[in-house]
Amino acid sequence: SDATQRVMSVAQQVEQKETMAIQYTIELRKMLNDMPVREDIREFLFKVWAEVLAIAALKYGVQDVQTVTLKRAASELVWAASAKPSRPDRARVIQDLPRLLQQLRAGMTLLGVVGEPQETHIKTIGATLTDAFMSKTEAIPAAQIEALAKRLAHLEDFVSDEGTGELALDAASIELLLGVDAATIDVAPDTSVKPTEDMLQWARELQVGHWFMLDHNGRASQVQFVWRSERGQLHLFASANGRSFLIQAGRLGSYLQTGLLVPAEDEALTVRATREALAKLDAHPESLLN
Repeated sequence: SDATQRVMSVAQQVEQKETMAIQYTIELRKMLNDMPVREDIREFLFKVWAEVLAIAALKYGVQDVQTVTLKRAASELVWAASAKPSRPDRARVIQDLPRLLQQLRAGMTLLGVVGEPQETHIKTIGATLTDAFMSKTEAIPAAQIEALAKRLAHLEDFVSDEGTGELALDAASIELLLGVDAATIDVAPDTSVKPTEDMLQWARELQVGHWFMLDHNGRASQVQFVWRSERGQLHLFASANGRSFLIQAGRLGSYLQTGLLVPAEDEALTVRATREALAKLDAHPESLLN
């Protein structure tokens, strides 16, 4: 249906965004590994700015001027946060700071970080920049900053699909990150059960088009497996009433392992066997005494 197609499109975008954010974080960690960058700036780049870059790339395009500007802001922040013992460097910071802060605010707004949380980040960054201005932080060679800027400008050339792991995902993040209505999308919660490798393999082998019984929040629904994302991170199940259930790879293994998701044919056999047993007991209640 059109609704299912829309949900599949949203799920695909979610996976792309989340995977890119994880990859950006990994690459940023590699790039800053040998740089004397304050921990609070590192945390901001890894936990906030990597998400900003992923959303910008998905929303505007990798080479769009807005995305490129946000990438450049990362390297400019690293430079601004390093020690400024020389007068020309301090003059440049004073001149560039309003624009840099504006770009940081724009990026956080794109991510949905506004109000007090945004002000907290800006305040923390401001304190570090003040220390840098007073040469209380370590200086970073200009060549390293330039190398960082170049790698950020072509970040997609360095990222890969390795080590992305399970994605942090819920319905609220779908709406926040992609700006779509997730009212008809249920994101399967984590069961806290670590699936065995056999269960993960079973999850990978599920065939699109097959029907299952899904126990979601204590309610059983008959659902059809309609889509698996390109990277195999996300799985979409659709019910006849129009609701869709998005289940991540690890959680899918857990659902299969705990019986929260069972093939509909197996469920039908179980129901039929139970019905037959009850019918026999109804016809011959004395059998309970045997």
